Amino acid sequence: MSKSRLTLALLGLLTTGTAFAMPPMKPMAAPPPGCHVVMRHRFLHHPMIPMVLPLAEMRSYSLHLSDHQVSTLAVWHNRHMRVAVPLMKRLRNDKRALHEALLRGAGAGTVHDILNRLDHDHARLLDLEVAQVRIVRKTLSIDQWHKLVNMYHRMPPMRFMMMHR
Repeated sequence: MSKSRLTLALLGLLTTGTAFAMPPMKPMAAPPPGCHVVMRHRFLHHPMIPMVLPLAEMRSYSLHLSDHQVSTLAVWHNRHMRVAVPLMKRLRNDKRALHEALLRGAGAGTVHDILNRLDHDHARLLDLEVAQVRIVRKTLSIDQWHKLVNMYHRMPPMRFMMMHR
């Protein structure tokens, strides 16, 4: 075999990837039940409080909402977001601070102060989420509410979680 043919054959093997073919990877074992990954996954799929306000705003046409109902929900949503967004940022920062304090070996007083702030802000956020369900229920008629609940149950969980503004 000539030198040029050998070079072409090697070049052909290298470009097709057959020279460096790797054996197929073994599938990874599923995490054991009850581990952190599984618990986090379940939490993401089952939120504690249903976020029906964004769904009602998105589906206002199919729910046959009046202009008054749409404006009531929009006004409440704008007021809610002005309070909720800084609250969520504070929660995120406090969680980071707690993480760093525990890794640094901070004293019990510092850790308890951060935990108290986290508990207070989380309770306020839950109150806002409960209030959004109540305002939607109060604004919609009974038939519209039942239609919205059916829409909520039909929504894929992860897609619904990403729907927030």
